[in-house]
Amino acid sequence: MGRIKKQSEEVSQNTNIVEDPTEGMPETKLELPETKSILDLKINQLEGVGAVTAKKLQDFGVSSLHDICVRGGREISEITGVTKSKADQWVFNAQKILEDNDLVRKSDMSVVDLMEYQSNAPTLQTKCSAVDDLMTGGVKPECTYEVYGEFGSGKTQFCFTLASQALSEGENVVWIDCEDTFRPNRILEIMKSREDVTDKESMEEALNRITYFYAPQTEALMGTINALSKTMDAKRPRLVVIDGSIGQFREEYLGRGTLADRQNQIARLMTHLKNISYYFKTTVVYTNQVQTDPSVMFGDPVKPIGGNVVGHAATYRIYFKKSGKKRIARMVDSPEHPQADAEFTLTIKGIENKVD
Repeated sequence: MGRIKKQSEEVSQNTNIVEDPTEGMPETKLELPETKSILDLKINQLEGVGAVTAKKLQDFGVSSLHDICVRGGREISEITGVTKSKADQWVFNAQKILEDNDLVRKSDMSVVDLMEYQSNAPTLQTKCSAVDDLMTGGVKPECTYEVYGEFGSGKTQFCFTLASQALSEGENVVWIDCEDTFRPNRILEIMKSREDVTDKESMEEALNRITYFYAPQTEALMGTINALSKTMDAKRPRLVVIDGSIGQFREEYLGRGTLADRQNQIARLMTHLKNISYYFKTTVVYTNQVQTDPSVMFGDPVKPIGGNVVGHAATYRIYFKKSGKKRIARMVDSPEHPQADAEFTLTIKGIENKVD
């Protein structure tokens, strides 16, 4: 916990942020108790969940109250055969038990406490000040970030840079690779160029804090996400990256006849990612491909794939695009930022400020 607190203090000292309206209030730290496992609270603690229902849930990888909350009422109803309203009640009761055990943020805290809680959330920086300023200091826990753009725009390099910084701070990282683009050598290159690792021992130690999954099909991706709870509980990663999260759905669900099924599966994925970020107090970053809208006569015709299901899911939505040798990151959607741009370049150190 000391590491998280220290990180938060360093960010507050090194980041230029608009004056904080919560200054002077008692701190409400965003920390997950180290003495408790979120998976220790089992599904049989819920009223109405008997041995038969518990077996059905366990067969689908649902064994803890956390799993109940992540999957949500609709999926729990489909697995068990109970009504949606009863499944929703189980989710609600599971949420309250987790809150009572101080394992998740309370859903009924006051607005003042919530503001203080959010203002003290530790940020993870890229160390590219232009991009960090765009995100008000860096990426935050309990938030999801969609980063979309055409190939070569810097999406994966942004994720490599964030992962390298998390590792340099002694944190763990989960990386789900959907496009076979994960390169541990690139992470080491960034860390060595920033002098975060200096010898073989420190390099191996850093790489051992990355939990890697290869998910080349939608079934593999959804299966990995569904089984992620044990990894999240054991590793408590600061960052979860899903590189190429939506492209597989476009490739595997072809034609208008499959559109409804595709969007339902994407919606389920987005819900899981949002819940993972919340219940494990981590940052989830997922990259997305783009397509060109031929109906756009003026302005930028590039749009992210996935439609409104993806667009409404992310806490923050950032558009990366190429402009000659430089790259531009645009904050497209945010609950707290105006639309703004940041220019950066790709170097041996990851993403860096553009040099004029």
